[in-house]
Amino acid sequence: MITASTQCASALAPRLSHLSAVAAVAAVVLLSGCSGAPVSPSSSAPGSTTATSAASSPATTAAASTDASAQPTVESAVNELVAGFPSTLIPLMKGAQVQASSLQRSTPLSVASLTATITAKPADVLAYYTKVYTGQKFTALPGDAVDGTPSKTFVRGAGQENVVVSVVQTGSTSTVTVGANVLPASLK
Repeated sequence: MITASTQCASALAPRLSHLSAVAAVAAVVLLSGCSGAPVSPSSSAPGSTTATSAASSPATTAAASTDASAQPTVESAVNELVAGFPSTLIPLMKGAQVQASSLQRSTPLSVASLTATITAKPADVLAYYTKVYTGQKFTALPGDAVDGTPSKTFVRGAGQENVVVSVVQTGSTSTVTVGANVLPASLK
């Protein structure tokens, strides 16, 4: 089963190999955009951005038309974890430096993403996150790469929730991007 998150990761994977740390921040914005929701940014605090978006699915559009407060917000931060970031769901690997983070609380699924750099081999990063996500009752799907980029997809709840981990190595530095589409109750 191919999910929208997997398709987004597959589409981004070849481009990730050319990203610098600044471009990795843009990848977080692109991953947030994979939810299908248009985003219009507005400033909320130094180092973070809040954006409001209306989802394009009929169920969400109907809910948004009856209650304007039902519109999800996307918050992002550069070089830090955004306020309320689900660090239990997406832990930062020891020794890693946060490059960007984002969080969109919405229903039926919420989206969280993290981009970080670390001086670890991609195989070690994937092994770490495989242990994390299998410990959280996710199932690792077959395959450890997408178009040559080390990547791993995890699913839970009959595929309703998913996490994608992608790693690009440049010299001795690995850039790790973790994106999660989960039920709001899983944002811990």
